Amino acid sequence: MKIFAPILAAACVASLASDALAGGREPGSLLVYPVHRSGGAPGTPSNGVAPGFFTVVSVTNTNLNPATILSLGGSTNVHFYYVNVSRNQYNQFEPYGCSIFNRVEPLTPADTLSVLTGCHNATFGGQEGYLVVAAENPALFQTSWSHNHLLGSELVLAASGLSFSVEAVALKSPVAAGQPTDVNSNGAYDFDGVEYEALPDLLYIDSFIAIQDSALTLINFTGTDADKNRVLLSVWNDYEFPLSATVEFKCWFEARLSQVSTLFTEQFLRSTPNDPNELDISCDGYHDLETGWVSIESLGVRNPGGQLIAADGAMLGAITTGVGSLINGGRLLAESVVKQTNGSFAH
Repeated sequence: MKIFAPILAAACVASLASDALAGGREPGSLLVYPVHRSGGAPGTPSNGVAPGFFTVVSVTNTNLNPATILSLGGSTNVHFYYVNVSRNQYNQFEPYGCSIFNRVEPLTPADTLSVLTGCHNATFGGQEGYLVVAAENPALFQTSWSHNHLLGSELVLAASGLSFSVEAVALKSPVAAGQPTDVNSNGAYDFDGVEYEALPDLLYIDSFIAIQDSALTLINFTGTDADKNRVLLSVWNDYEFPLSATVEFKCWFEARLSQVSTLFTEQFLRSTPNDPNELDISCDGYHDLETGWVSIESLGVRNPGGQLIAADGAMLGAITTGVGSLINGGRLLAESVVKQTNGSFAH
């Protein structure tokens, strides 16, 4: 019988997870932060938020043009939209609702702003969800504009000191620099390749380790917060053995992979055909832990009455440790540049 130390296993998984951070994006005019936790009084969870968690959000203006007497130079306003999700304890994939708290901050050239969401997201009690930050013309009232100079990231911390960091998704605007982005005057941020970049309807988890039980976060940008996006999770284990599961969700969810489907668990994957040499952490020539990868594709979005309103749903997401994990790490989901679709964010 082969024996390996659980402590060694946890340490190896932790190292793999924390080193796999997202990166490589260019600055844009709109940022999407896939998850935020705005805290809550210790011992009194609100809306499902674990006490003792908080998020530091940072946004940076990479434009170096100085302001002059006659010009604002590279300055911009940034409009924060905190989407606060009311969890449904009976179905975490279908929250009761998603409400928005918003505020505007100025950024001078080469400026960076970091905020604690528990203070900046001025809502009662603990909150969680996702965050959208959009560039606005500082000379006009709430006028979004093309300012492809924004970068951002978030750091989610626990009282225990464990944390994960994830970069924001930066979306460029093809509109000429300094011009309004609301081309169709509908009051929404349209991810259609005209106002901002289109979004994928196909995402990837490049790899997962079953014992880590990471949390999957998905955001739906098609329809309203009452509409359901049905997604297919196509999973391949470490022996290229195909598996699949489906899930419907509203607005936003964060759930551990084992809660999404039992096929992500170590016990289940051990029952499937396996590569005997993959993820050998005891260096004895035999595999120790189950791994795999996933593609996540929208099968369509339906309204509360069940009517199909879009054949493909626009999505973004991340895979993180989530609440309750003893292992830290997080990264954005990889995106398909082939399968893209229109989405929007109504504010």
